[in-house]
Amino acid sequence: MKTETFPILISCVILAVFLLVGPAGALDMGFKCGSYIVAVGDRAYDVLKKCGDPAYVESWQEVRTRGDIDPWTVETGRRYYIGPLFAQELVTIEEWQYDLGPNRFMRYLRFENGRLTRVTTGDYGY
Repeated sequence: MKTETFPILISCVILAVFLLVGPAGALDMGFKCGSYIVAVGDRAYDVLKKCGDPAYVESWQEVRTRGDIDPWTVETGRRYYIGPLFAQELVTIEEWQYDLGPNRFMRYLRFENGRLTRVTTGDYGY
């Protein structure tokens, strides 16, 4: 194989991977609900207005530990490191299932504290 064709071959392989993976990743960002678009970041009540009641809802709460709090303090105009700081927060999680019929895939919507965080596609509906 000539050395000039190797970069072209690599470019073609990368393009093929993006074309195959791209649409699957885009589906997880949201979906069309009637004439409305539901997207990650939407509030639960907005999704409810756009799509109506889900076929099934499951909810639970999790305690999560966050470590992104500023570990520095300011005293007398100087910054001092006081060590790692962690905070625990209670997260309410809801998973909604929308059955869109036998010719379309079901959608599973995950909400955390009332905001849509993930849309996944399931099997065909009923």
